[in-house]
Amino acid sequence: MAELDLSKLSCEMGKAFSDKEAVLFGKESFKNNNQHLEAELKILKPSENTHNAPVFHSDQRVWHKCKGDFVQARLSEMSISSSPEQISQNTPVTLHSETNVNYPNNNAFLMQIGDKRNTSCDQNIFTKVQDKFVPSSPILEFQGVRRQVTVQDLVKADLLNKNVAEQLEKGVKTVSQVENSLGKYLNKINSIAGLYLEASKQKMCFYEAARAGIIESSVALEFLEAQAATGYIVHTQSNGKYSVQEAVEKGLIPLEFKERLLEAEKGVTGYFHHGKILSVFQAMESKLLPSQIGRRLLEVQIATGGIIDPVRSVRLPLATACKQGLINHDTIQNLYKVLNNMKGFHNPNNTKQAMHYAELMKFCVVDLEGNYLLLPFGTRKISTPSPARPNTISVVDTSTKSEITLYDAFLKYYIEKQTYLELSALQSQWRETIDEGSSEYLLIDSNSGRQFSLNDALTQGHISQTELNKYRDGHITVTELADMLISRASVASNPNSPIAGIWNPNSCRRISILKAMRQNLVERLTATRLLEAQACTGGIIDPATGKKFSISEALQRELVDSEIAASIQKSQQAFRGFLQPGTQANISTAEAVHKNLLGHDLGQRFLELQYLTGGLVDPNLPGRISLEDALRRHLIDDKTAQRLTDEKMHAKNLVCPKTKQRISYKEALARAKFDCHTGLRLLEAAEYPNTSA
Repeated sequence: MAELDLSKLSCEMGKAFSDKEAVLFGKESFKNNNQHLEAELKILKPSENTHNAPVFHSDQRVWHKCKGDFVQARLSEMSISSSPEQISQNTPVTLHSETNVNYPNNNAFLMQIGDKRNTSCDQNIFTKVQDKFVPSSPILEFQGVRRQVTVQDLVKADLLNKNVAEQLEKGVKTVSQVENSLGKYLNKINSIAGLYLEASKQKMCFYEAARAGIIESSVALEFLEAQAATGYIVHTQSNGKYSVQEAVEKGLIPLEFKERLLEAEKGVTGYFHHGKILSVFQAMESKLLPSQIGRRLLEVQIATGGIIDPVRSVRLPLATACKQGLINHDTIQNLYKVLNNMKGFHNPNNTKQAMHYAELMKFCVVDLEGNYLLLPFGTRKISTPSPARPNTISVVDTSTKSEITLYDAFLKYYIEKQTYLELSALQSQWRETIDEGSSEYLLIDSNSGRQFSLNDALTQGHISQTELNKYRDGHITVTELADMLISRASVASNPNSPIAGIWNPNSCRRISILKAMRQNLVERLTATRLLEAQACTGGIIDPATGKKFSISEALQRELVDSEIAASIQKSQQAFRGFLQPGTQANISTAEAVHKNLLGHDLGQRFLELQYLTGGLVDPNLPGRISLEDALRRHLIDDKTAQRLTDEKMHAKNLVCPKTKQRISYKEALARAKFDCHTGLRLLEAAEYPNTSA
């Protein structure tokens, strides 16, 4: 088989989970395997009671009791750490695009794992063997996914490269420096730990939620299987993590779950076959594991950080896992082709909605107290993007019942810069581009559909020239700059706004009318009527920016297609004016109807759209004209005014994209939501839950 380009394949496969390409692997997850697999070493001296260490608070660190965890989880310090690329290369990183930041594979975790007991390193512990540096004495160890892992294990697993080993040997890099970049491949809790109850702001284990009747037992079992297949069963109340057997003995899971969870746990401990320990993929190849179950386990492992090597007890990125025979290219391709139509996890908020595990992780919040992911449960939908909310809640502290956004958590030093960037990569994908039409520098978020003009931001004082220079010099990332603009922009709702675009709740994204039509969210005739309303009230709107364009410009920007453009030309004249033959004078819509230059029904529709969005338009007068002024100026007669004010006379010529009911334009305006990004109205489309499991 021809060699595949994993950097391209990773983006394609990510679409199987959602249209957010970087969610699973990040845009450059496999660009450079050595860069991606940096590690930090730490001298650890585990004792029998290490996993029962007490919880205490000191400064801004929190130490937690974690069963079998020899490396204590801590809150990040106020100092900002270097990125993994900088650790490995000692070179500056340009951060004008998120593609320049090495994000972990779907690991939305807040803190770095570290042990403060020993940060020194023996200068003579490495020996060069076959062009790789391996320790001559296994005195440096880590707690792997399930057991202690030596430095030699990490080198053989390609999680430590030659350069890092040399720099550690020479003392150029310290153990603690390198260790922070390795936590996601070892014993961090990467799965969804439990529920965050929005009403009470408390956390709860999945089984306890099922026992309390909050969720169904089958849903709880799905999430517990994911935990078992990626490391441990998590108990959110004690912040402990346990093997399946330990969890059963402690009464944390019911006996009837035991058999299913023990089978899932083999994804971590391995499948024993003819004296060998096999991974999930290898067990599938050996016919020890049904392919449907195997695909489900692989999906969870990939979503939570990588394929688990049960022999070395570490997680591996897909590129390395392929290289080491823990999965192959064909399986990866087939896996995601199947997963396009197979969603094996149910959203606890809506059990009819089947989702991929990675999709559910995007809605999770990070609990500061426990240092793990919680899935919000309730009607507030704090982590779900909406038109009215510029930023979602991403960080919670269940000990104080506080909820904050990711950017606020970063500004308040609750999290480090690298953690902030990693978490941001799951929510947004900001990049800078140049608008070919206006030559403006734009920041574009491919996830939410938002855009910012840097030229406008500078002119309006939302950012300073100093801040822009810092961004250009690489001292501020594109994510930081975008968050600055979001936090500082104060956008008022425009009550005279037409329907500017469609809110797609399936992707949590604002999209143009044309794009919604192409995605079958809006019928063509309804799309045409909505664009007609935009044209006769000022121009075709780009919902990403709120800017208006002529029909010809909109055609170039793919806001309309050629068929719609041809059909709504007269609506543009309703705003700009109709040319009167002979005199070449611009006349209003009402006058054009009166002089038989425009059909009565079409003219009445244009007047209705203008009346509903702020007033009638006379091309020879500035602004909009109220109905009273229009009567006084004899632009319209009493009969026309009565038709405009009588809602019963308004045609129901639209199909609501959410309810599929026939509605008038006035009803559409009432159902629409104001977008916090532009202040304009967005009409919400219907959700299409995938109920296949």
